[in-house]
Amino acid sequence: MISDIKQAIAQKILELYPEATIYDEDIPQNFKTPSFLVTVIEQSYGKRLADKYNSTVSFDVAYFSDKKKNEIKSDCQAVMVNLLRAFDLLDTFRARNLQANITDNVLHITFDVSYSEMKIEEFTKMQNKLQIRI
Repeated sequence: MISDIKQAIAQKILELYPEATIYDEDIPQNFKTPSFLVTVIEQSYGKRLADKYNSTVSFDVAYFSDKKKNEIKSDCQAVMVNLLRAFDLLDTFRARNLQANITDNVLHITFDVSYSEMKIEEFTKMQNKLQIRI
C-alpha cells in the first residue's frame, strides 16, 4: 500500500513540475535539481475486527531547488504554496496534518496518509472451504 501512496505523490508532483526528478527514499551523490525526495518517516499499524487493519503513514517530501543562491528561498516558498494546495487529495488518498518548513535551503513538506485494508487471501480461503462443504 505504501508504494501505491508514493506513486500517487509522485504523480501529483509530476503534474505540477514535469521537469523535476523524483527520488524514492534515497538521494544519489550527484543528484539533479530541481528534484524531490519522498521518504517515509514513520508508520503506525493497528488491527480492527476480523481481518481488517488501519494504518497511518507519515511522509516527508523534500524539494531541492535549482535556482541561484539568492533565489532559493523564494523558489522554495512558491513550491511550498503549490504543494500545500495540491496535496489535499493524492489520487484516492487524502493527506492530513500538512506542514512545511525550509531548512538549509531545502523545503520539507510533511503529512500523514491514513488507510484501511483487509486481508483478502484469508477471506478467499474461507470461501473455498465453504464451497467444499456444501
